[in-house]
Amino acid sequence: MGVAARSGHQNKAQKASQVAKRAVHGRTGAMRARSQADSLPRLMDLCARYMSPADLEMVYAAYAVADAAHAGVERVSGEPFIEHPIAVATMLAELAIDVVGIAAALLHDTVEDTTLTLAEVEEQFGGGVARIVDGVTKFSAEAVELASGDRDSDPIRIGNPADTAPQTRERKARQQSETVRKLLLALSEEPRVALVKIADRLHNLRTMSKMLPSQREVKARETLDIYAPLAGRIGLYLIKSELEDRAFYFLDQAGYFQVKAQLASEATLHADWARRLCEHTSRELAAQGIDACMNWRLKGPYRSHREAEDNGMEISELHDLIAFRVLVNSRDDCYQALRVIHSLGHPYSDRIRDYIAKPKINGYQSLHTAIFALDERMAQFHIRTHRMHRAAQHGLATYWLERAAQGERVDENAPIRVEQVLGWVKQLTAWHEELDLSAKAYVATVRGDLLEEQVVVSTPKGEPMELPEGSTVLDFAYRIHTEIGDHATGAQIHTNSSEGILVTRYVPVNYVLQRGDIVHVMTSQETQASPDWLTAAQTHYAKERIGRALRQFQRSTDSKERTRHRDEPGAATAPEPDVPAVLQHPSGKVAHVELARCCYPCPGDPIVGLVRTRNAVSIHRACCQTLKRILDGRRQSAQASPYPATLPVSWREIRNLPYRVHLLIGGEDHEGLMHELSTWAKRMGLNISGTRADANQARYKAAVTLTLDIPPGIQENLVMMTHRLQRAVPSITSIQRDIYKGCEPEPC
Repeated sequence: MGVAARSGHQNKAQKASQVAKRAVHGRTGAMRARSQADSLPRLMDLCARYMSPADLEMVYAAYAVADAAHAGVERVSGEPFIEHPIAVATMLAELAIDVVGIAAALLHDTVEDTTLTLAEVEEQFGGGVARIVDGVTKFSAEAVELASGDRDSDPIRIGNPADTAPQTRERKARQQSETVRKLLLALSEEPRVALVKIADRLHNLRTMSKMLPSQREVKARETLDIYAPLAGRIGLYLIKSELEDRAFYFLDQAGYFQVKAQLASEATLHADWARRLCEHTSRELAAQGIDACMNWRLKGPYRSHREAEDNGMEISELHDLIAFRVLVNSRDDCYQALRVIHSLGHPYSDRIRDYIAKPKINGYQSLHTAIFALDERMAQFHIRTHRMHRAAQHGLATYWLERAAQGERVDENAPIRVEQVLGWVKQLTAWHEELDLSAKAYVATVRGDLLEEQVVVSTPKGEPMELPEGSTVLDFAYRIHTEIGDHATGAQIHTNSSEGILVTRYVPVNYVLQRGDIVHVMTSQETQASPDWLTAAQTHYAKERIGRALRQFQRSTDSKERTRHRDEPGAATAPEPDVPAVLQHPSGKVAHVELARCCYPCPGDPIVGLVRTRNAVSIHRACCQTLKRILDGRRQSAQASPYPATLPVSWREIRNLPYRVHLLIGGEDHEGLMHELSTWAKRMGLNISGTRADANQARYKAAVTLTLDIPPGIQENLVMMTHRLQRAVPSITSIQRDIYKGCEPEPC
């Protein structure tokens, strides 16, 4: 730092100190002075690192207005309420958010909770601050009146106990939905709304231990449903992780501490191996002239718990529990480091991801790979530059961090650009205008379609599109345009094979999209939306459009029938379309359904639906040992769930899901047997995902274990398929399904 720059920083620091002292001593009250003697100077010092003296004065002015507005109000802890907005502003100052964002953070509760009006905020601090405050403000004056003093914006205030009457719960559910809708729509106009609101929620989670358990549970679930996914969508991964872990703690303390203990045990168990691998990798990188910083991290409690539960695994069985991070100086160094790391072991090709050449929609850039390295154990690596790492941790906020470091100009190679990160937010406004949905339905649509884990596919022109994992061709088609969705017949899918060859396939409308697919939707004016599409589509948006098309078609049919038969006695209107059953999650949302990979259920098996997080339901065979272990664990947990652990499920509700079957085949061994099996599977439209063959050369006998993936739309049942297989391959003498998968010690 030069002499002039150092002098300027010292002058701003002195200015911040003077402002802070004026703030602390300008008010009365022993606790206020003690508390603010720590928090306000820290905020001002952080701001002084990147703000001008004029900006510091604006921050202080916002503090003074907020302090006067909240005067006399305390939190449950006994500290002045002003400590909450100071804490929120401090979180944003750590991310170098500009003066408009910091001022709005200090004022974010004033319009909702005090007599200060939005017009007064705009008059004193400008339209930018007022827009953010308005976006963060959750309820209208009427909603606050209905809430009977229950301050939702800051749930830690002293207030009346929550009313538990059913009508009150329903009213608050409507308020919550309207709240989230307002927040999401405000986000589409002003991105700093999300930053302030997420920081607001994080501070509330850090300080809500004195709330009633029922209130803590509501806030924790809302955090997992909305705020943590929203933080992830704008790249705030550090904050997202803390939001998830704190919400997990309040929802299931016993489970939280159990997972923490398991993670601590795993860290102790693997620490020596991780240290040796770090040292070995660092030496090899240095030998190639690559200046790298390397460390390793353990997956957090909530992520570990959810991944283990979703996959029916133990914490110790997670393959990516430990990840190694390699930070280098340039983009070229990233690829050189990847080459060196691949030379240390056997790369696992299925886990190589280049997010530098093709960043995620939220701007995340990194190279991901996995190798079987030291001690023949799989190690996962994330390779990126220091600048990419800042962006990976702070996401959208990196834009302001870069501005603070470089002045007002952010160069073209900046890892995060606001318009790039918030491109998906445009969909919020479009849906609000297009769909005539209630607040609750709108929030369910956004939560299911935009805040869930996403898969990135592309249009034929190379334009990336994000859809929830599990989305189908229909979801893609309706996201492009309603007309394309209504007349979709299937799609051409272009993918790169492991050899780098472009492969083109023709798939039906219920094909589940995979990461990297290039999708060209085929249409025909002869095709109309079908009731079966309600099961094939996964997104709320597509289901809403399909339902609308079916209703329009029905009205048109009814009108024609009435015209044709209006003079006939006893003429009846056309019947309602035969809409297939759709599995509902206990939360009331359409369930996201998948078949468990521990017991491999097939149509006809007795099945049970395991209720998982959010709107997910996994289908297990009734005899599944993993299912029994999960249910036993939940019964032993001290935290009661508001939802039942399982759901009754019929195959009619999930008939369009792909499934996997393991066949045990016996027969005469001969040359070309595996080719005959492959030819039969291809002709049937099936995919062979695994084989194991054993031959008894003395007796010319063969035993083959064949793993088949059955795609949606296959009409034949398993008995018919095996019958066709025996006819196609006459040397086969026996075919059995391996019914013991996941159901030892006794068959289903």
